[in-house]
Amino acid sequence: MVNNIFFKITGSLIQAYIYCPRKAWLMSRQIVGDQYNEFLAIGRLISGETYKRDKREILIEGGKIDVVRVKGNEFILIETKKTSKFIETSKKQLIFYLIQMEKNGFKVKGEIRIPKEKKVIPVKLSDSDRSDMEKIKKELSELLASSNPPVKKWSRKCRNCSYLELCWG
Repeated sequence: MVNNIFFKITGSLIQAYIYCPRKAWLMSRQIVGDQYNEFLAIGRLISGETYKRDKREILIEGGKIDVVRVKGNEFILIETKKTSKFIETSKKQLIFYLIQMEKNGFKVKGEIRIPKEKKVIPVKLSDSDRSDMEKIKKELSELLASSNPPVKKWSRKCRNCSYLELCWG
């Protein structure tokens, strides 16, 4: 809680935090990066053009799941990504969603799909995933409680980030 403002942790904030804590802090304040960034545009195109027969962009507490399939009594949550380059950030986001659904009594498993690379990466929850996510949420909450953003640190990831101009312009 900062100045009576509560920051809700979402899957997108988890992903941003793993990618870059400064990006997560900016996102939490509704500060958006360059929406015309070509990498965001490619991601939107992939999301809009793949898995058209499935239920897409399902809202749950804490985020939006790209695709949901039902197999028997189990829900399969699918996150689509344009590349496997930052797969760990995507995996943490999906784990967050799986935990949210599990808390609400659903039997779930997940997949990260990268259509361009024809990859399907299965994601199942483990006890270490659950404890790791609690640690990440605690760290993220502490970061968001700060009234100042983290100090910017240049990384190769910055070159393609939609926040490039905001941080380095």
